[in-house]
Amino acid sequence: MKEKNSLLHKLISNLKENHPTISSEYKYIGTGSPNKNILIIGKEAAIKVGSVQYEIEINDNLNYWDNLSDFDTSKIPALNFNKYEALYPYKGQILKKDNGENWGTSKTWMNYQKLFNLIENDKENRLINFHEKSFLTEVNSTPSKITSEADTSSISFRKEHVLTSDFFQTFPIVIISGVGYFENTKKENEIEKIFGVKFSEKKFANKTKKSQPYWIHWNEEKTKIVINTHQLSIGISDLLLKDIAKEIINSNLLN
Repeated sequence: MKEKNSLLHKLISNLKENHPTISSEYKYIGTGSPNKNILIIGKEAAIKVGSVQYEIEINDNLNYWDNLSDFDTSKIPALNFNKYEALYPYKGQILKKDNGENWGTSKTWMNYQKLFNLIENDKENRLINFHEKSFLTEVNSTPSKITSEADTSSISFRKEHVLTSDFFQTFPIVIISGVGYFENTKKENEIEKIFGVKFSEKKFANKTKKSQPYWIHWNEEKTKIVINTHQLSIGISDLLLKDIAKEIINSNLLN
């Protein structure tokens, strides 16, 4: 745990000291518990650039982690949405689509939570608590509600200076929720290059229709698994979530 904390602050120091003129947006770290074994990498946050939410959640993210020394999520109060905490954003949300009044959340976070409920075999859980069990970051730190309209200029910097950092390399289980943001050709496989793994197998959650694909990658020592699949938002089936959960359980890398 101390090693991870040290590596996180090493990353923060590197981003601040060696890239002072780069936009703070590019240096976004993420949300959730840095000391856990599961890393989720999404495409980009679905919020409005320039909004108050953007300033708090994206632009101030690096400073938040730089000033945080206690990673105990139990100390974050529930339903205190007036004070944003990247360690446990919007603690107290429930497993329902947000309607502005029900303390619900986004479709993507609902699917993340369903995945963790499957991993832990906790069918009764109705809270959004995956932040206690994982760390979440984005390939693209420039938010966009529609991926096809996203400004992707931050991606190359983040691949080179953030995702390849020692801190992000410590996670033994990596879920990449977003096909298309990593180059995958006969000449180059960016997932292999960035995470130190080799492609193992392409699978389909819906085996009859050959749909809902996901790609498995392992390192040579079998101490890291990287699962690449489509963005876990609209159009994702429970079959895919169940298959990914099984892969994670069977990897024996949770503890």
